[in-house]
Amino acid sequence: MRWSKSQSKTSPKRGSVILLILMLITVVSYLLIRFIERAGVEVQTEGYYTQRDNLRRDAWSMMEVAIAVLADVKEIEGSLYSPAQGWGNPLSYAEVEPPEGLQVSFNFIDESAKVGINQLDEASLFLLFDEMEFEPDESQELSDVLLDWIDEDDDARIDGAESRDYSTSELEMNPANAELESLEELKYLILFDELFFDENGDPNAKFRRLEQSLTVHEIESVNINAASDLALRSLVGLSETATENVREYLNGDDEIPNTADDNYFESADELASIAAGVDEGISVDFQISVLTIEVTVQQGGGSYTLIGTITTESTASVETSDGESNIEYPFLFLEIRERPGIDVL
Repeated sequence: MRWSKSQSKTSPKRGSVILLILMLITVVSYLLIRFIERAGVEVQTEGYYTQRDNLRRDAWSMMEVAIAVLADVKEIEGSLYSPAQGWGNPLSYAEVEPPEGLQVSFNFIDESAKVGINQLDEASLFLLFDEMEFEPDESQELSDVLLDWIDEDDDARIDGAESRDYSTSELEMNPANAELESLEELKYLILFDELFFDENGDPNAKFRRLEQSLTVHEIESVNINAASDLALRSLVGLSETATENVREYLNGDDEIPNTADDNYFESADELASIAAGVDEGISVDFQISVLTIEVTVQQGGGSYTLIGTITTESTASVETSDGESNIEYPFLFLEIRERPGIDVL
């Protein structure tokens, strides 16, 4: 068979067209795959924000349940003393069932069971650090460094630290000359960064122990019903024996905290019958004045935590949406923080 001239000339062209088509198919396939991947990420992102908003709404609903329960207990019993009054599980108290599939947990932190770190003097701070088994020279330096950080002047105490000392340290910070706004701020203080935080700047066990006894909120009297042993011994002035007696009474017959048989003090007479011989120290109380409520909701691999700190000694007036009337809120929020924890991407 003999090929014609026209056939021999068109064959290379046909090969070029086929090659071009294959190249176009490859390019389009690549672009299509990238488009699908990008669309998938956008869908997931939209799902992230939708789920976050839903969980945020649920967290606020559960916070409202907790507030309502606390207000109810206070109305009935006159004061809030301890979760042993029955408000430790708000959903059970209120007989409220969360939406199907939603997991809810509550954590209550009695800030009034701690001592305000910004109000402590040198002697009290020294006793606190000494009770934590620091060496005397370390206890003195910690006390002076903290007071220099808080006070308004730039005059360094004997074992303290002011701007000149920080300029030669690796912290690259200057004293705030103001009250601490959070205990985590201690990581910026000379010596505190070494003794209460690890090499990554994360709180260590000593910081967690300190955190159980101190708060940045201004507390005039310590609620003995939830105070730590460290606070009771070093700041309130209870002896070791008296502290053990208080702990045994609060834990109830089973000697286990946070169980149904827990007790709580309501008066100085009750305390005196359990723990006599209180030294001069921080004054004690039996009621909660400042309370932090942590509400965490979880669903579908996502979580959301709402943290609110309230004062039980004040109420708040909330204006209605129409602006025509006010609603009296049972407690005043001092602080509100939100912590999304969703990871669906």
